[in-house]
Amino acid sequence: MSQKDLMKDWFKELPSEQPSPDFKVKVMQRVMSEWTLNPIKYQPIISRKGWWSMVLIAILMTSILFMLHSSFPTGTESASQAKTVYGLDLSQLILPVSHFFEKLNNISPAVAIGALAIIALWFFDQLFVKTVKR
Repeated sequence: MSQKDLMKDWFKELPSEQPSPDFKVKVMQRVMSEWTLNPIKYQPIISRKGWWSMVLIAILMTSILFMLHSSFPTGTESASQAKTVYGLDLSQLILPVSHFFEKLNNISPAVAIGALAIIALWFFDQLFVKTVKR
């Protein structure tokens, strides 16, 4: 007889163990008592300051790109004039910015209103959460 067979026989001879009828209740009471002593608070992955700093950076980048875009001539004038600032050719930088603002101007009103509605709902949600916490 191999050692594996002996182990199987030994396990068969052991009486089956059943937990006590109130085992689940006792475990849950211990878990809840631990939780009441050290409750786990929700912490977001990106903090509120992080979100606000990302919004600020996005607004700054958009305004800088808009100022760059509006400072250069448009249409047929732009093709004839070299776009240089302090001797640097910015035509390769301005071309994607120009396309971005053209697409931004072509957004349908329904999409723009939908985006503003989502932002407004988020704002009111944050306002509601703040008032409930007080």
